[in-house]
Amino acid sequence: MSSGPASGPTAGPPAGSTPTTGAAAAPLVGATAAGQPGSIAGRSSGPSGADPRLGWEAPASTAPPAAEHASTVRDASKKRPYDSIEPARKFSNFIEYDFSKMKDSKGGFMNDEADELARQQTLAEWQQKRVGQEMPSAINPEENPKCFECDTIHIDYEFLKVFGCRVCHACKNKVPEKYSLLTKTECREDYLLTEPELRDGEAMPHLDRPNPHKTTYNNMMLYLRYQVEEFAYKKWDGEEGLDREYERRQTLKKEKKDKKFLLKLRDMRKRTRTETWNKRLAQTDHVHEWSDEVRDADRGVATRQCLDCGMQTEEIAF
Repeated sequence: MSSGPASGPTAGPPAGSTPTTGAAAAPLVGATAAGQPGSIAGRSSGPSGADPRLGWEAPASTAPPAAEHASTVRDASKKRPYDSIEPARKFSNFIEYDFSKMKDSKGGFMNDEADELARQQTLAEWQQKRVGQEMPSAINPEENPKCFECDTIHIDYEFLKVFGCRVCHACKNKVPEKYSLLTKTECREDYLLTEPELRDGEAMPHLDRPNPHKTTYNNMMLYLRYQVEEFAYKKWDGEEGLDREYERRQTLKKEKKDKKFLLKLRDMRKRTRTETWNKRLAQTDHVHEWSDEVRDADRGVATRQCLDCGMQTEEIAF
């Protein structure tokens, strides 16, 4: 037993502890006096501490020393700024991607959006896109269609299929007076063709194109110039007949326009004269100057008229 004075009421060792003699307790006091956990000088009061004065000791603790514990455990109360966080050295060269702006290309497989657009187009639109992809299939070059102008086999297959015209791209641009495209409005106004004639696909083949003014409008109907001229010359007996008919329609249109203008001018003068007279009457008090009465014996009525304003009255004649 230790011979030191007791500082308080004695208590038995906690459950599971082994009582020791005073001789064995002395080294324990010397070992714990260095400031390790469980020493008399530095321990806090509690049931986990060992009191050598009472003749018992606590079981061996596996906790690391205080200095080592403080150096290895991060203090969560201190927040590090994000600017100080840097990638590792082997990851210092990296590329940042903005995933909000990236588009999924399906890894080269079929895209659902492309399939949706393909389903929305009509059969005529799909066939129109396939026209330019067709190539001559004849093995012998002499059997392939050739251009009217330069005899080359590299012709515009869209013109060949739609208009039946064999012309290459170069000649189409060199000779615009023959191979340029005309709109339906130009065909009606310049060549005096009617709507049923332009709607006839056999007599007047046309090429459909989306309307450039608005997508919701009807498609444009484009016609080949030399085909339109041939049809118009046949209808109006040549170029001179077309010119005469054009001049006649222009003259008739001008006459109608002048007549309409004269009618509007006459109506405007009449309204101006009436307004002027009404203003004059409003400014001054008008006194009627009646003419001699004219009697109608059959009706028994006498009629008089103002010499200034032309007002007429009818009175019963006795």
